[in-house]
Amino acid sequence: MAKKMTGIVAQFGTKGYGFITGDDGEKYFVHQKNVFNKSRLRSDTRVKFKVETSEKGLVAVDVKLEKIVEESAPLTDNDIKAMFGVLLVFQIIIAYFVFFG
Repeated sequence: MAKKMTGIVAQFGTKGYGFITGDDGEKYFVHQKNVFNKSRLRSDTRVKFKVETSEKGLVAVDVKLEKIVEESAPLTDNDIKAMFGVLLVFQIIIAYFVFFG
C-alpha cells in the first residue's frame, strides 16, 4: 500500500519530470504521467501524493495540487447595506417592467 504524503515541488522541468521535497525532508522523483488530471507542476507549489518505491528510489505517484483555503473577512455593515441597495434597485426595475412594460 502506498504511503500518503504532502510536500513542495522542488523543481519540475520542461521535459516532464522533477522532484518533490516531502514534509519529512525526503526527495521524491515525480514524472508528468503520475500527476493527477494532467496538472502542470511548478516550483514551490504544495502537493499531495502517494509514495512508491522503485529500483531507482522513491517515486511520487497520484500527485495532486493541494487546495489552499483562504479565510475571508466577515462582511461589514456597509457591505450589507450596499447589497440591499443593489437588491432594491433590481426589484424596482423588475416591478416597472411587470406593471408598466
